[in-house]
Amino acid sequence: MSNSADKSKDKPSIYIDTGVARDVTERRVGGDASIELLGHIRSKGWSCKMSVFGLMELVNIEQESIFVNKRYFIEKRTLDEIISARRNRNLTKEELERSFKYIEKFRRDYPFVKYVNLSDAGWSLAIVVASDCNLHAADVIHLVSAWQEDCDLIVTDDTFFISEAKKYLQNEGIWNRLKICTPEQCYTVLAEMGFTNL
Repeated sequence: MSNSADKSKDKPSIYIDTGVARDVTERRVGGDASIELLGHIRSKGWSCKMSVFGLMELVNIEQESIFVNKRYFIEKRTLDEIISARRNRNLTKEELERSFKYIEKFRRDYPFVKYVNLSDAGWSLAIVVASDCNLHAADVIHLVSAWQEDCDLIVTDDTFFISEAKKYLQNEGIWNRLKICTPEQCYTVLAEMGFTNL
């Protein structure tokens, strides 16, 4: 949470959220900009960060996907039954291992991503941010992780996260140092911020 006014405008520091990680891991439809961006970050040697919490979200999402698919396609459960039981998953050891392999694939394919944790001061700030805006707790953790790590840009495909975080960062006078955008807008925003090695 330092002042980045004197930072080099040659290589930006990018924070990616869970949605971007899912885009590249799953090769999701519409995720081409995320895939291209991470390839560009790698080739340019830019700093790329993600929270450890984001890895936990990836595991949770994959476990939920395994659970829903098993309940719906194999056990032929109704949607109501699946929704009411999804908080009480009972995945097998093999299914749990599949979810771990999911994040291991991301970590293996993108070894340049640095995983960060909130400090005690970061958690204190997260509580303040959570009480001052409409962001979900998970998005607050991503926002404060990027802020704490002195990142220049948060990249996400979550439009609600973008709109609410932008309002918060502008209201707090942080917007000139930390911005948030979609993968498609990344290069334009970085150029507007004065980065030259794009």
